[in-house]
Amino acid sequence: MRLPEVVIVGRVNTGKSTLFNRIIKKPLAIVADQPGLTRDSLRKEVEWNDKKFILIDSGGLYPPEEDAIWEKVREKIDETVKEADLVVFLVDLKSGILPQDREIADWLRKLNKKVILVGNKSDVKRPLIYDFYELGLGEPIVISAEQNMGIGELLDRITEELPETRRTREKDRIRCAIIGKPNVGKSSLLNAIIGKEYAVVSDIPGTTRDSLDIVTDRFIFIDTAGIKKKFKDEIEYFAHIRSKRSISYSEVVIVVIDATKPLTHIDKRIIQLAEDEGKGIVIAFNKIDLLNKEQRKSVIPSFEREMPTAYYIPKVLISAKSGERVPFLKELIFRVRLEVKKRIGDKRTEEFIMDEVSRFSPPFEIIRFFQSRAEPPTFVMITKGKPRQDYLKYLEKRLREKFGFIGAPIKFDIKLRR
Repeated sequence: MRLPEVVIVGRVNTGKSTLFNRIIKKPLAIVADQPGLTRDSLRKEVEWNDKKFILIDSGGLYPPEEDAIWEKVREKIDETVKEADLVVFLVDLKSGILPQDREIADWLRKLNKKVILVGNKSDVKRPLIYDFYELGLGEPIVISAEQNMGIGELLDRITEELPETRRTREKDRIRCAIIGKPNVGKSSLLNAIIGKEYAVVSDIPGTTRDSLDIVTDRFIFIDTAGIKKKFKDEIEYFAHIRSKRSISYSEVVIVVIDATKPLTHIDKRIIQLAEDEGKGIVIAFNKIDLLNKEQRKSVIPSFEREMPTAYYIPKVLISAKSGERVPFLKELIFRVRLEVKKRIGDKRTEEFIMDEVSRFSPPFEIIRFFQSRAEPPTFVMITKGKPRQDYLKYLEKRLREKFGFIGAPIKFDIKLRR
């Protein structure tokens, strides 16, 4: 049984993203004075009064005319509202009622949706509360998302209106971040995996600004903004920071690379970023529908020549557009998560290191060797004398040959004894 969905709608700059962040208690949605900033529908699981629901922050209605993908954003909002169980219609008590507010109210009435009218920015000197009675949606709940006023009352009202649902344990789902450069097809891949258009897709680079959380029975997918080297404004910078946070939150990272273009320094840096965070990694070469048979054959060998250190990471050629090999990608995610969580017992690691020392005696003494943790797999080596990096690389390769750890970065914790 799916969790009920509550969507926040309203015209631009009424404070929808601020309210969303306040309720989920995290700065997930990007907030700025620039109108029309939110484009995708951000989703996050919320619990209040022992009830769980999915809270959705939609794009602002009636953004500036220069927004090149407004039509796609509007279609996405329309689809999200139609599927939601409850609508929180947010209006601005500072500016008062505007023609756009009346249009939104009429639209919601035609959809026959259950609506809670909420007046934001009640902390201003003269909040224009009574203007909004004419919308015919009842008395507005008065809040200030920025000052954290009235949020509890709003959540009480939301949970009163929602149906009962059974609990779903978040720990049973795989947390998976989709990362890569701008315009490599991350949002298209998310839509292909889910089987539904959750994320707004456009050929315009930088379409995705926030990190989207999509919760399914088996996954929590996070579609991130493209990671880049330079930022043209603070919005791109904050999108980049959220992408890095999403990596930290995830268990498995899908690194999406454009198969039609040469590997770049940024592609390599993104893989390194996931390795440094100790996350399970799968590399997805997207857009293979644009390549012929011979070109497809050369993609992975070319990558392995450019980045031989990524030999342990599983790689798959996919087309997010056609869905080709996307089911296999999902199977790889399950496999890599198991490998990241894998633990080797002390007896087996002791036998392993004794075999390795007898096979190739290092120029220092190994007193003890054992796995101290998983996620990522970390091995403690107590030694007399400092091991060289080339020996640690050799030991990592032998561990993988013996125990697997496919897609899982291996870490060593060296402890010196005099």
